[in-house]
Amino acid sequence: MNKLHKLITCIGLAVISVLFLMTYTIIAKELPILVDVSELSEAYDGKRVAVMGWARSSETLRGRMGSNYLKTELGKDGQIVTVFTIFPAYNIVNNRVIVQGIYHHHGRYGGYLAEHFIDADTLMRDWG
Repeated sequence: MNKLHKLITCIGLAVISVLFLMTYTIIAKELPILVDVSELSEAYDGKRVAVMGWARSSETLRGRMGSNYLKTELGKDGQIVTVFTIFPAYNIVNNRVIVQGIYHHHGRYGGYLAEHFIDADTLMRDWG
């Protein structure tokens, strides 16, 4: 009975360890890569990134299916990335913002072709 109890305990600990490592690996894959706007290239295509920069312009557009989305240009001095979000953001033009999302070198957003853009799930004004 004592050996059986030890065996069951060891197997239980092994299963818990494997589940913990699998969860940690999944979480690590979802963390964004911190990238400068000037460094965005095809190497980051399809990857989750975090970018900080100055919002140059912001406008609300309507997609081909009728839904609204926000288009923001981020960067300066010729190094610009377009940021698309489905939620509104206020008072971001001429302010520094932090963006997290999936970078696409070429793709579609709102039913239209786009290049060099981030499909953002987080867009925050940097108050610091």
